[in-house]
Amino acid sequence: MLVASLTLLAVLASGASATLAGTDATSSNATDTEAAEAQAAFADAQTAVKAAAEQRALWTTAQSALAQAQEALEHGKYKAAKQLAEFAAEQARLGIAQMGYKQFQ
Repeated sequence: MLVASLTLLAVLASGASATLAGTDATSSNATDTEAAEAQAAFADAQTAVKAAAEQRALWTTAQSALAQAQEALEHGKYKAAKQLAEFAAEQARLGIAQMGYKQFQ
């Protein structure tokens, strides 16, 4: 869990938090491609988070990143939304993978 938290902090420090704060281009500057990519990444993350929740393997970092991705999408901050959604999906998949570890069986 510590690694997951540190990974989230690294992602946020690399630009996602600044993007959410409004320093990135808004929807008026975003391209249709960026919007489509962000929406696709968000849909993938939703699926991954749902799967992790169903297996009782959902990490809070995945859930939090998905919520932040949704907020970024709503504000037209597609680059941040995509980064956060990809992180959420990764964290959800890692949570599921962790269930296969010997300690969890």
